[in-house]
Amino acid sequence: MNEIEVETTIATLRRLFVRLETLRPLEIADLQLPAQQEHYEQTLEDAYAALAQVETALDELGQELEYQHPEAQTNLLRILKQRKMR
Repeated sequence: MNEIEVETTIATLRRLFVRLETLRPLEIADLQLPAQQEHYEQTLEDAYAALAQVETALDELGQELEYQHPEAQTNLLRILKQRKMR
């Protein structure tokens, strides 16, 4: 993940938190107005889209970690063996 992707993921996560803060105080009475219903639906849709983007980024990071872990472990063991031999 490059720096732009990291910043984009962080911004998307922030957007998700903002959408959740927008949705939290809404009550059923607020949704009686058509404009509020539309706003609610759009905010909810945007929150789910942001969540999906963050989940994708986290999945990619998890895959990277799984890929790097055995290689890093092998390198660490090699270094430890070399130190023992000295």
